[in-house]
Amino acid sequence: MDLEKYFLGSSSNQSNRSYQPNKSYQSNAPHLFGRSSFVPYTFTTLGVNSTSVVGMYAKQILSYLFGIAIVILIILLFVHFFITPVFSLQPGAPGIFVIPGLDDGVLFWNKSSPTILPNSGLPIQTMDYGYSFIIDIFIENPHVHFSKHPRILFRRGGTLHSKPTGDTLLGLVDNYNMIAALLPDTNDLMISVLNSSNNTENAIISNVPVQESFRIGVVIMDYAMEVYVNGHLMKTRAFSAVPKSVKGDIYPISGAEVSMAKMRNLKIWSRPLTSSEIRYANPAMSTEKDFGSGQMATTSSCSDGATDNITDSVNDTVLGAIHKTVSDNVKIFSNTYNK
Repeated sequence: MDLEKYFLGSSSNQSNRSYQPNKSYQSNAPHLFGRSSFVPYTFTTLGVNSTSVVGMYAKQILSYLFGIAIVILIILLFVHFFITPVFSLQPGAPGIFVIPGLDDGVLFWNKSSPTILPNSGLPIQTMDYGYSFIIDIFIENPHVHFSKHPRILFRRGGTLHSKPTGDTLLGLVDNYNMIAALLPDTNDLMISVLNSSNNTENAIISNVPVQESFRIGVVIMDYAMEVYVNGHLMKTRAFSAVPKSVKGDIYPISGAEVSMAKMRNLKIWSRPLTSSEIRYANPAMSTEKDFGSGQMATTSSCSDGATDNITDSVNDTVLGAIHKTVSDNVKIFSNTYNK
């Protein structure tokens, strides 16, 4: 009896057989107890098999998750466009999920002192209305330049008169689109738009902060204007006519008014913003430190010698009055006693 064939089967078949992981092979070897049968046996390569199985399951799970995400996105887009906003495309816009990087405003005057902005570089270069802007302002001293006419902080378009012809804005500038100015000798802020009838449409904000930064937001529409202070609506002005067709450069504060106020972060949108968009607009409002603020300049001063003289004079006057009062009381008492 060939024991090798009895226990291992045909050597020629075994030598030519290649084994694969997780595959069952059958042996032709006779059964030990004399019965001829096929005995299955399996060879498994554990390392290779576990790696392939984990990879297969991971791919399946990722495929399921990706499919679920696509379905959820389709549902959210349907709800966003046909039921209620789900995605907020910029700060303050309605929606639950804020999508970053989609702010369509253009920022100026954020890194350097304000300079003239050519109309060709503005997002509103072809627009007279239907736009919005914000700007941070710091008024150092509203009384540093006394005037009978408004003190212009910045303007869009217009031609300055060589000499004022009146006490109104039209006595200072011709054919402007928008002007922000302080009223004469006050800290009342005026936002003015020139309409197609050549009349001014003014919104006045009384008593704006001094020596404290604040943010102005303006929305100019075809027949109305909204003015915000620090994100809160302060004035709404209805127009009697649409704004005049004026496209021009933006001019910052100049001349004698330069030391009166500072400005930063002018941001312009080519569409009307909502109240919440104005309130939460980026960047954050500038602080007093950003403006490099200092103490308000005084309009008068006294020397140390003059101060001492005034003090001595006051002291002498007070002491003389006390002495006279005491003397009079003594005389009255003496006369009363002698009687």
